[in-house]
Amino acid sequence: MSDAMRSSHRIAASFALLTLLAAACAAQPGPSGNPGDLQLHAFTLKHRKATEALPVVSPLLSQRGTVELQPGSNTLVIRDTPVALTRIVPILRAYDHPPQPLVLELYMVRAQRSGDPDEIRSELPDELTRRLRGLLSYNVYEIQAQALLASQEGQAVTYAVGGDYEVSFRVGNLVPPGRVQLTDFQIARRAAPRGPGRGTAPQLLLHTNLSLRIDKTTSLGLARSETSPEALMVVLTLRGGEPGRRQPQRAE
Repeated sequence: MSDAMRSSHRIAASFALLTLLAAACAAQPGPSGNPGDLQLHAFTLKHRKATEALPVVSPLLSQRGTVELQPGSNTLVIRDTPVALTRIVPILRAYDHPPQPLVLELYMVRAQRSGDPDEIRSELPDELTRRLRGLLSYNVYEIQAQALLASQEGQAVTYAVGGDYEVSFRVGNLVPPGRVQLTDFQIARRAAPRGPGRGTAPQLLLHTNLSLRIDKTTSLGLARSETSPEALMVVLTLRGGEPGRRQPQRAE
């Protein structure tokens, strides 16, 4: 083969190599990536279990996004678009915090219909009275018990409230924008002992799961029907921080 032919082959091979390199470079995203590209982000949780963070991440994924659990390292590997990741990662960072103290402010209220329905008699603050009247139309509200129930995220607690009631629940994790799940929330009325050394099991009044917002009030009405002459109203407000001097009495 002549020198001219060998030189032309080298030029052709070099041109083909440059063409392949150019195609490969064009296939790679730039430093910030295109909006439609999928990117990997590994997030290792320090304070929470990665299994508990899965329900937080899954609803935030795009249609193309996926999340993989690595329980050994307590890590979530998220594959999604840059736009989705900018939404997911800050929420994960806010979620991964040490357990926070919480206080559940609770009122147990006996509501009745009595006398003139336009005459309102209430031991509650005006705002709570209006809230309860909007739930069930009673005009007399008497406080049966009230308490500040101290707890923290991830804790299961049982409290005696007012001597007549027992309240128990498990506190979930605080998730943005300030919502907490109370699972197995139960209220039972304690029965009076019958005879020396004997007692009866508490009467279960309510068993449910609640999703509460910080500093937002939730009201529940327990009545046989909307026309019942009386009802037991439960008013709940979840707050962050310590209860201060006022401490709840734990059930024995």
